[in-house]
Amino acid sequence: MKDQEIIDLLTRYKNRTCTESEKRTVESWYNTLDFKHAITSGEYESIKEQSWNRVNPIQKKKNNLYRYAAILIAFLSFSVLIYYVSQTNKPTLVELSRIKPGTNRATLILGQKDSLDLTQLKIGSVVESNGIKIKKLADGTISYEVKQTASTTGLHNKLIVPRGGQYRIILSDSSVILVNSESEIEFPSRFNETERRIKMVGEGYFEVAKHKSKPFIVQSKEQEVTVLGTKFNIEAYRNDKYITTTLVEGKVSVASEKEQVLLKPGEQSIFDGEKILISKAKIASTTAWKDNLFIFQSAPLGNIMQKIARWYNIEVTFENKELAQIQFTGSISKYQDIEQVLQLLEMTDKVKFAIEYQTIYVKTK
Repeated sequence: MKDQEIIDLLTRYKNRTCTESEKRTVESWYNTLDFKHAITSGEYESIKEQSWNRVNPIQKKKNNLYRYAAILIAFLSFSVLIYYVSQTNKPTLVELSRIKPGTNRATLILGQKDSLDLTQLKIGSVVESNGIKIKKLADGTISYEVKQTASTTGLHNKLIVPRGGQYRIILSDSSVILVNSESEIEFPSRFNETERRIKMVGEGYFEVAKHKSKPFIVQSKEQEVTVLGTKFNIEAYRNDKYITTTLVEGKVSVASEKEQVLLKPGEQSIFDGEKILISKAKIASTTAWKDNLFIFQSAPLGNIMQKIARWYNIEVTFENKELAQIQFTGSISKYQDIEQVLQLLEMTDKVKFAIEYQTIYVKTK
């Protein structure tokens, strides 16, 4: 059987939709399966016993076939079942796990008190609080409006997007921001009369509404980006050394305490805390995430796995530091199964991957 056929069969077994013949095949296979190369024999026996102890006592009395079937279901349900595939250019270890692509999810903090889980908010729902009207549109975007009579200029709000998530919000000035995984933006309920200032940590793609008398300012660590109306991407995660600003359309000013530069469309600035360097941008790969893609153009594996880890909400461990420097070029949908993403990287025949629970191990081929 091909690898995908095996996955499909195990999924049908888990969902109890397989035929009797398929059921016998799975149970016979499980009875002969050896997990001991993936985990220690002690861990294996402990997991089996813990899983068996969760099964109904009446089922235990029937026979060992039910025992193995019940344990198998438990393994599938708790992301423990591991099986080996053929020694080709495909991942050498595949786990039927709970590792899933990210989704639209975020939390909106209104002022200092109210917290709104946007994931639970139904399409078309409207929430009003302190003169603020929040509506969830058909595509999942949050529309943020302020009533004209509301006095909310000093009220600050925060959109928090966790690992394994992203979210799109329309601010009160009609500017649109798509916020990437493990990121947050802080903004006032109503912008003042002189500027539109927000704070951002992580990554965001901005489509700023034009307003000649009110510049839009994005503050990220020690950097400020000032625009009137434009499209650009900022990547400024807490633990990253660099802040990268990529201009797609219009003009922006990128400033630190020591200097200020102007970007033209197709240019990118990289701020290392001291200097701002300008280079030609790789627009397609930088902004691919907003179009639900991973696009890598001669990108170091360390950077690639960092993006994958944020989106799939997993951890990544490298066998050695040199592996993180290997460069890759390719593209794939962000909504593919994690195994398919790793298979794409393994096609270079430079690395191999193992998945155990919520961790990906990167090893030398």
